Amino acid sequence: MEKPAVKQRKTTAGNPTERLKKYIASAGAGVAFLLLCAFSPGMQAEALTPPAQETKTVTVTEKIPFETTYIDLPNTYRGYTELVSEGVMGERQVEAQVIYEGDKMVRVVSIKTTETGQPVNQVIRRGTKLLRTQTVDGSVWKTSFANPLKTKGWLSADFYDYHAHNGIDLAAPYGTPVYAAAGGTVELSGWYGEYGRCVIIGHADGSKTLYGHNSKLNVSVGQTVKQGEKIAEVGSTGNSTGNHLHFEIRVGGTFLDPLVYMDK
Repeated sequence: MEKPAVKQRKTTAGNPTERLKKYIASAGAGVAFLLLCAFSPGMQAEALTPPAQETKTVTVTEKIPFETTYIDLPNTYRGYTELVSEGVMGERQVEAQVIYEGDKMVRVVSIKTTETGQPVNQVIRRGTKLLRTQTVDGSVWKTSFANPLKTKGWLSADFYDYHAHNGIDLAAPYGTPVYAAAGGTVELSGWYGEYGRCVIIGHADGSKTLYGHNSKLNVSVGQTVKQGEKIAEVGSTGNSTGNHLHFEIRVGGTFLDPLVYMDK
């Protein structure tokens, strides 16, 4: 009697190769890759071989900023500036020898700089004259002419708004205090034609400041005032269409633009 056939079972418990394959199949992608690199001679060599190095020349053009040369005008008030000539930026070429590994920059070997164009300075004329007058609070003066409304009011007409407008108009509510832009002696305090109720102050260097269209005057002729001292109140007297202060700076027969010279 023949014995029944016995089905042979393939044994893998003792086969290390089969065990490794099963572990790799169950491991994460990162672990699997490392194991394959470790046990596969071909992949191990490829993974541990550093990428080839290559030296490249990198060239960059840079701008060189220009500086400013000033021509001082001692007889012109500080605040005045006039552009004499424009500045021109220069150029330089920077050439570097750089070592790459693939697309990655490893280190810079050398740098060579060549100036291909020199910058040309801009030239500006500027006023340096400063009218020194006492301030009402005893603080150090910072400008020849202070804002006669201090921080109140807004510009409603500038020096160039219309023909023969020899100053600026600062709009402000009725009764807003008007202050001396610089210290000096009151030369006029009263009605002055189209300026309405007006104050004119003469200063030590011969310049004058005018304050027009006031509703009320707080100083008298011959009185000495300090920079920042109250001299009047805003109104709309004379040739005026609304409450504002008309402010002028006069030097001899010349009218200066107050926005250039007074503090902002």
